[in-house]
Amino acid sequence: MLKIERARFPQDTQIVAKLFLGYIAFLFERSPEERENIQKKYDPNKIDDLVTGFAQIHARPHGDLLIAYQDGKAVGCGMMRRMEESVAEIQRVFVTHEARGLGAGELLTLALMEQARKDGHKIVRLDTGRALVEASGLYEKLGFKERTPYHQETPYLDHLIRYYERPL
Repeated sequence: MLKIERARFPQDTQIVAKLFLGYIAFLFERSPEERENIQKKYDPNKIDDLVTGFAQIHARPHGDLLIAYQDGKAVGCGMMRRMEESVAEIQRVFVTHEARGLGAGELLTLALMEQARKDGHKIVRLDTGRALVEASGLYEKLGFKERTPYHQETPYLDHLIRYYERPL
């Protein structure tokens, strides 16, 4: 059975690190020609710094970091943060290979959307890699519409990214 829980830090640091290393490996697998650019943003050799940053950026009350569990095993994660007044951003939704097709990505996304709604946001945005066609399919199924870029944080990756938005 799938269960979604809020990450607790520092207790869940290693769980989030392991899941995020899986996410990085998945990005490398899907876009091998962009490995160098992906590594500029997500260097697996700096996983501790990345997770420490996520714990701060996605901390309550202005964000959230969730972990999906299947029969007690961590199989996915997703993050949300406040971008601006009434606008939240969902980030880094990832599900391990063995848990794909079980609905964990959808449950994580819906839980993050619900928390954003409870936090008073009216719009939720996200971006995903063009090569992550399953993610795009999920987001479109959930009512997200493709839009123009809403940030310029990683210009060296812009050609790989699709941007989405949805009212809550």
